[in-house]
Amino acid sequence: MRGVIRKKAIIMSSIAIMIFSVIIGGFIYYFASGAIIANISESLTQIAVMGAKAVESNLEGSLAVIETIAAEETIKDPNISLEKKIEILKREVDRKGFTRMSIADLSGNSITSEGIEVYVGDREYFKLAKEGKANISKPVVSRVDETLVITFAVPIMFNDQVTGVLYATEDIEFLSEITDEIKLGQYGRSFIVDDMGVTIAHELRERVRNRMNILLDWKKLGYNKTVYDFFSSMQKNETGAGKFIVNGSLIYAGYAKIPGTNWYFGISAPRSQIFRSINQIYYFLGFLLLASIIIFLAAQFQIRVLRKRLKVERDMAAAAIDTANIVIIGFNKYGVIQEFNNNAETKLGYKKNQVLGKMKLLDMVDIDSIDNYNKLMEHINKNEELDSLELSLKNAEGTVVYMIWSLNFIDDYGDKYMELVGMDISQIMKVEKELVESHEELTSLYEELYASEETLRQQYEELSRKEKEIHKLAYYDHLTGLANRTNVEQYFEDNIKDRKDCAALLFMDLDNFKFVNDTFGHFVGDELLIKVAENIKSVINENQVAARLGGDEFMIVMDEYRNLQEVEDLAEKLLKSFESSFKINDSMISISTSIGIALYPDNGDNFRELLKCSDIAMYDAKASGKNTYAFFDEKINEKIVRKMKIQNSMKDAIKNNEFMLYYQPQYYISTGRIKGFEALLRWNSSQHGFVSPSEFIGIAETSGLIIPLGYWVLNEACSFIKRVIDMGYEDVSISVNVSVIQLMQDDFVENVNNVLRQYGLKPSNLQLEITESILMENIDFNLKRIRELRRLGVGLSLDDFGKGYSSLTYLRDLPIDILKIDKTFIDNILESNEKSCLTGNIITLAHDLGLSVVAEGVEEEEQLKYLKCYNCDMVQGYLFSKPLPR
Repeated sequence: MRGVIRKKAIIMSSIAIMIFSVIIGGFIYYFASGAIIANISESLTQIAVMGAKAVESNLEGSLAVIETIAAEETIKDPNISLEKKIEILKREVDRKGFTRMSIADLSGNSITSEGIEVYVGDREYFKLAKEGKANISKPVVSRVDETLVITFAVPIMFNDQVTGVLYATEDIEFLSEITDEIKLGQYGRSFIVDDMGVTIAHELRERVRNRMNILLDWKKLGYNKTVYDFFSSMQKNETGAGKFIVNGSLIYAGYAKIPGTNWYFGISAPRSQIFRSINQIYYFLGFLLLASIIIFLAAQFQIRVLRKRLKVERDMAAAAIDTANIVIIGFNKYGVIQEFNNNAETKLGYKKNQVLGKMKLLDMVDIDSIDNYNKLMEHINKNEELDSLELSLKNAEGTVVYMIWSLNFIDDYGDKYMELVGMDISQIMKVEKELVESHEELTSLYEELYASEETLRQQYEELSRKEKEIHKLAYYDHLTGLANRTNVEQYFEDNIKDRKDCAALLFMDLDNFKFVNDTFGHFVGDELLIKVAENIKSVINENQVAARLGGDEFMIVMDEYRNLQEVEDLAEKLLKSFESSFKINDSMISISTSIGIALYPDNGDNFRELLKCSDIAMYDAKASGKNTYAFFDEKINEKIVRKMKIQNSMKDAIKNNEFMLYYQPQYYISTGRIKGFEALLRWNSSQHGFVSPSEFIGIAETSGLIIPLGYWVLNEACSFIKRVIDMGYEDVSISVNVSVIQLMQDDFVENVNNVLRQYGLKPSNLQLEITESILMENIDFNLKRIRELRRLGVGLSLDDFGKGYSSLTYLRDLPIDILKIDKTFIDNILESNEKSCLTGNIITLAHDLGLSVVAEGVEEEEQLKYLKCYNCDMVQGYLFSKPLPR
């Protein structure tokens, strides 16, 4: 009886602990939900702000393109025909991806790039542009094809006067394509509405096409008033977050106004998505509470049943004693059964004739009772009786019958055997087993509840961690750990803008980073960017902020400098930090940087204007030879515009046959016989006249146009030398200059071989000239490509020796034939003995290394006499012939 009471107390205490744990879990859920809602609202607002900035960047980018086109001479010059301007607009539409572009006079009469005449004088965007204001229109129905479009309009300025309006239209679909890319989870949505509530961008395009007004039509659409309240609050604030109900589902949303417009960017997600994990725990807690109640009631019922069963067992035991209803099994020393009473037959299901003298006691013992059977045998061997032994037997059907036995030794007139006298306790064992299992189940449920509480705590911590990750993703570069553009722009707004102190923006761009990516792979490129970030952090101080803007572009914001010398000192330190090579995966990679500097407030009073100015200055630094810095001024802007025009003109120059080759002969000094020719590229542009190679070659390299242009030069030069050879001059060769960009191409050697085969030339008829400084930019990769050319049999020259690294130590390892001495050394021959001796020493050393020497730019007889004294092999220059066309 006391055992039953003790087990009941265990059950009751377990249920009480479980109910208390569920209540505690409910409190944790309630307070965690409040914290999560607050964190989600802040995160949705942040994501909406980033989405608004992404839309703004797209809009401003398109507007900037139109402004650039409007600034071209062909567009703004009123003396150029309209037909010519329309041709340019057609090309720009194809290149930029606008639906169409149009040009309008001051009366509002316009003509599109498709040649369609349209009146736009009453359009708001035309009126603003006519007043000199570049602007982006609200959605309007196009008068050309009646589609819903956004218009980007800018004034056309000539001699500081507005002479017309240039505008481009874009199908409103492009805004929805932007919002489609910005989503929160599987069921989240983003959208754009204007300040009147009209839908401009949405995943459901019919809402955009029908110009659905959520503020006016919410009742017609069957929406809850919470929808109206949310969108009303959006019109009153720049940013914010809230919730509303759609089709019975609670939606959380954030919004932000898109700068420069009256539009709002919104992002939403259903509560079911946000709270999916915590709801699962909530349902589980509810299940546990219900289960606890059921278990409690079942336990009460079970205790009553157990009490009755125990009473029945006691009654049965008393009756068994009274009626001798016990099981008796006798067996000899070999274990063979000799006695098997009627109760044994009833309990175990065997007949006496099946058992007596045929079966052993061990044949009936349950495998789980083998240890107790062995204990029985030990007592038998010692002739010791047993008062109580649990020994389970299996009946005829294989079912286990739990028995408790006493052991007696029988001596029947000398016939000795052992006798087990026992009773069936299977029912009692079953009841006890059920009690144990019930207790174990309750204990298991309690442990699961405790684990659920721990899981809830961990998920809350996980949500907090993810909030921090969202903030990190929004404001820091994931690769380098530096601040990103959003972060540094916010720093400028909070700490510099509207102050009287001076500040500087240093825009850094790595020189030839694309070469590293193409040569070593993007993994090495990423590792290099990480090393560069560490390099920058080691140079700046605590008052300066470093950021990675993207790709290989970095920025340093220098706060409160006292004079320009401090800015220059920082730029010099940054450049100096790149002098040592970076070790990455057993490779030593050398790279430099170009820095553009814009000053606040001299060059602009806002971050974006200063960013643009520093970017322009950086390109000027690159144009000055890279690995340097430059301050922004208006003249640089003019140079950038000039560069863009040159680049645009070059695209059509090849097919328009504007390029040509001039050829300057090279002579053997000893015999005066022509050794060959150097091919020199010239450009007579239809728009710019003759353009210097020093100007357009660099632009061709940075834009990638050097690849088709270089192939054209190689093909044209080989065609020329083939004609010379056909005239009977079999031993002549043609020298062609090669850019490092061409060397980088995987098919360069194959293309050289194909051109030689095309014209039936021997490899020795072609001499490729590689500039010394370009060769040394990545000596390992360039040497590999040069050796491939050498195996082909093509001659190789090191051009402009002395202008670049001027190192003689690596010459013996280079597979070259000819060393070309730069003109500057030749010009200095007659100026001083020191410089003339240096030129002579270079010739002598080259001969010792087995190289031939070509002297460039020989213009005077005294120079030729000096070169003859040192046995220079070949010369070229105006003394013999200037470069001549074909």
